[in-house]
This record gives sequence, C-alpha cells and structure tokens, in this order.
Amino acid sequence: MKQDIEKLLERYYEGETSLAEEKQLRQFFQQETIPAHLQKHAGQFRYFTDARNQQPSLAFSNQLAAKLNSPKSGRVISLTSWSLRLAASVVLLIVGFAGGIVYDDWRSGKPSALLTNSSDEGTPVREMKKVLAFEQSPKTSASERIQAVNQSYELAQADRDITQLLINTLNFDANVNVRLAACQALARFENEPDVRDALVQSLQIQTDPNIQITLIDILVSIKEKRAVHEMQRLAQNQQILNVVRLKAEEGISRLNRVTNSPS
Repeated sequence: MKQDIEKLLERYYEGETSLAEEKQLRQFFQQETIPAHLQKHAGQFRYFTDARNQQPSLAFSNQLAAKLNSPKSGRVISLTSWSLRLAASVVLLIVGFAGGIVYDDWRSGKPSALLTNSSDEGTPVREMKKVLAFEQSPKTSASERIQAVNQSYELAQADRDITQLLINTLNFDANVNVRLAACQALARFENEPDVRDALVQSLQIQTDPNIQITLIDILVSIKEKRAVHEMQRLAQNQQILNVVRLKAEEGISRLNRVTNSPS
C-alpha cells in the first residue's frame, strides 16, 4: 500500500492522476497513522478536504445560481462558465504551490524549506529577505520567490522587514502565483496594523480575479470593516467577472452583519 501511495504521489504532482486516485490520496492522508516520510504531504491533502467541506453561504449559492441561469447572450454565458471554473480553481492553486515545493524536495531527498525552522535571524531568514528584495526579483525564478514566501510561515512572530517584503511582493511581483502566495502568507499576520492596512489598500489595485477573491476572503475572515468601501466598488464594477462581484457582495453582507451585531 505504501509503495502504491508513493507512486500515486508522483503521478499526482505530475498532474496525471484521475479523480478516483486523488480521492484515494485524500482518504489515505486522513488516517491517524501515516508513515513518517510521508507526513510532509499530509497537510495539503487535509487542507484540500477541509476546503471542500466549507460550503458557501446559501445566499451566495442562490445568487450565483440566479446569475448562471438568467438568459444571457452566448458570449456572457461562456464567460460566466469560465468564471466559475476560475473560482473553483483558487484552492487548487494555493494547494499546488506548497505541494510542488514539498514534492521537489521530497524527490531530491532534501528537507523542505517549508519545514525549516527560520524563526531567528539565521541564514534562512537572511536568504528569505534577499530573495524577496524588490531589486532581486528579475534575478530569481517564480518558484524561488514562492518558496521564500512560504518560509515566512515558520516565523514565530511578526518581523516588520518580512511583512513589508510580503506586502511589496503582493502588490508588485510580476508573477500572479507569487502575489497569491504572498497574499495568503500575510493573512497569518492579521494582528499587525500595517498588514491590515496593506490588505485593504491592495484590494484597490489588484486586477487578477484569484487575488481579488482571496483578498475578500481574508478581509472577511479577519473582520476588517474598512474593506466594505472597496468591496462596494468591486460589486458595482461591471468590467470585472461576475464571480468576483458576487463574492464582494457576500463579503459586504458578512462584514455588515459584524458591524450590526451586538458587542
């Protein structure tokens, strides 16, 4: 069985597994006892399973269904279908970033950078800052920058230099996958005022639907009421995808419920 799982992992990371095989992997990593050398893969499969179990609100589902079922021209219907696939792929993108890095390290026999303890100012932290420095961006690959972003999860507490580099990466990196990874990493530092300000401000400038949706989710989860104005702007913008506008509308509703709830 262990050998079969290892072969499935190889095929999974190469994008060759079927839906049934991916279900088999998720079921395997839900077990309480997992071989030590496979433990580093468990997090992403458990995260994926948890994410699948988190259903959108009934209101959001009804609104989305109404939008999809309303009579539109062929061009709009095609765009909406593509938009829905795009929204569904957000979790897969996030999981894929971390999974690919872990897989590369697993195949090479090296300890994963995601698992490296970098809570002090030792070499890992210095290297992380070096890779994420704005002037270094043209000299590094997207995968190197994603790996550096993911190292921030190992920090025991917020580091102002690191959080500022993550903010810069979110707003200015040329690669959308790197920006999305930075967005997710910043959510961990939600109690830092500069980070909360930056997430609200970033919603003003981001144009990629994946990042817009992720930012809305984060801002709602941290109950950042100042984001309502920007979400209203997105909800009223007819130039962006329907799925983003609906997500913004749901975010406004949820944040308003926080505002109106008794303290």
